[in-house]
Amino acid sequence: MIKSTFFCSLFAIALYGCSGSGTKPVSTDNRVIEWELSDAQSLNPFNSTDANATYMEEQIYQRLIGVDPATMKYTVPILATALPVESPDHLQYDFTLRNDIKWPDGKPFTGEDVIFSLKALKNPFNVMAGQKRVYVDQIHSVELIDGDPYRVRFKLWKTYFLITEAGFGDVFYIMPKHLLDPKGLTDKYSWDDIGAIVETAGTTEIDSAMLSKHKDKVPPEMQEFATWFTSSPLNRDPKYIQGTGPYKLDVWVTNQYTRFVRNPNYVNHWGALGEANPDTMLYKTINDFNAATTALKSHDVDLLGDIQPQYWISIDTNHTGLKRTAFPLSLYMYIGFSNRSPIFRDPGVRWAMKYMVDRKLIIQKVYYGMAKPSESPVTSSHPECNLDLPPIPFDPVRASHILDSLDWKDHDGDGIRDKVIDGKRIPFRFTFTVNAGNETRKKVLLIVSEALRKIGIDAQVSTLEWSVYLDRLRDHLLEAHMGGWVADAFETDNYQLFHSSQAKNRGSNYDYYNNPKADKLMENIRNEFDPVKRMAMEKELQKIMYDDQANLILWEPLNPAAWLDRFDNVTWNAYRPGYNAATWKIRGAGGGVKAAF
Repeated sequence: MIKSTFFCSLFAIALYGCSGSGTKPVSTDNRVIEWELSDAQSLNPFNSTDANATYMEEQIYQRLIGVDPATMKYTVPILATALPVESPDHLQYDFTLRNDIKWPDGKPFTGEDVIFSLKALKNPFNVMAGQKRVYVDQIHSVELIDGDPYRVRFKLWKTYFLITEAGFGDVFYIMPKHLLDPKGLTDKYSWDDIGAIVETAGTTEIDSAMLSKHKDKVPPEMQEFATWFTSSPLNRDPKYIQGTGPYKLDVWVTNQYTRFVRNPNYVNHWGALGEANPDTMLYKTINDFNAATTALKSHDVDLLGDIQPQYWISIDTNHTGLKRTAFPLSLYMYIGFSNRSPIFRDPGVRWAMKYMVDRKLIIQKVYYGMAKPSESPVTSSHPECNLDLPPIPFDPVRASHILDSLDWKDHDGDGIRDKVIDGKRIPFRFTFTVNAGNETRKKVLLIVSEALRKIGIDAQVSTLEWSVYLDRLRDHLLEAHMGGWVADAFETDNYQLFHSSQAKNRGSNYDYYNNPKADKLMENIRNEFDPVKRMAMEKELQKIMYDDQANLILWEPLNPAAWLDRFDNVTWNAYRPGYNAATWKIRGAGGGVKAAF
């Protein structure tokens, strides 16, 4: 299931402008204007984790292999000519690369770009890449085979059953060395330099304390490159945001729009799957759902790829030239409580919290029926989902009984439960934090907060501007929050989200979940190539996390979308974000890159 992107297409963000600020969008019929509630966090795929950024990056960058949306299998060679040749011990993977691919500036794509990209992603001093690096840390090196610039060999220091799908097919985008490493800094540090930090750490999280011990033992260029690679220009400047995909960044005007135009050197080897029909892909930022819905109805935007249910139901498809759909996207929502908090570190308290979520009411009133309850951090569309976990009902009486048994009682008569922990009396008072602008999540938490009030718990709901919210979440500073994760097409690996090593250094274990038995299972799953044994371990892991209520897993919502009826061959699928508007054809418009073989 993964996890490489926190589901934040409903989040708001404000970034400073880049060159081109004030430029107006180009008017053309052969374009798609897609609405975004927020700017992307970054368009450097190794430095971003939010869904907005990932969906945009798909139009710019490519990987060695990709997924076929029709089968949801990673069987499509992209920058490689075929799937890798894998050694019997699963420690070596050989690729032959395409030799007719160029970067937008005309420079040829070669194996040197592959080597650079892996060195950039694996650089442990880049803390922004930690959430994605976890899927390639098992790779020790990649080198040219016999000096051939179009043949590369990956060598692993530890096996990983998902290295092809999660590594080569998901997080490992290929980026241009000549643009992103003009000083050749990555040539100055070796695979062994990286391994001395990453491989000796094992399953221990590489945090700032560990890095400080190594900084004088590795070439200074490793740290210099990390500083350069995370600088503002490499996250948003069109000069550096270039890939081998169908589009390139033209201009980014903060909190207004991001415009992509055709990559003049794009070559389509994949037929309809690789078509780029619009001349322009424009992502328009409107920080309000109601205003975005109005913009669609007035034909100022073409596509709302993910809107909240209360606005989706207001779209009339009978007379306005609009269409809408709601489709499953392998997404689950959850409430997270910090396991470091003296209030929530006891699993019993987290169980009481789960009994206080009236999912039936919320799904009816907030989601308009477009969600189904779930208990597992593996979406039900995946065969490894443990469907035997008993549903947890809304039961305030049971919640109160649990809290009473844990001595969370109103000892001082002020109407709020309290308890002595570590010698100090602590009231059961906390704050749910949610990103500003996310009305659905705020409504959910207000309903939960009111239910908690009735049993003597003071739970407030606070909002933060998205960039601040994201920083606090990554720094593990939120006591309680609501979030969601979108799964990938491949089998589940919950290591990124729940292994204790990922609870530091901006890892994705935001709530400090720590269970040694769960840790061991996650480690064993990664190294098990027998699918039957792996399935059993995955279901056992889900049961452990269920018993711990590691997160309060809530529901799997449908993805509501709406668009103008001006496109042909509109399709939807379960591969995030569920569509690719670049392959849609604008009815009556010219242009478009046809399939080339």
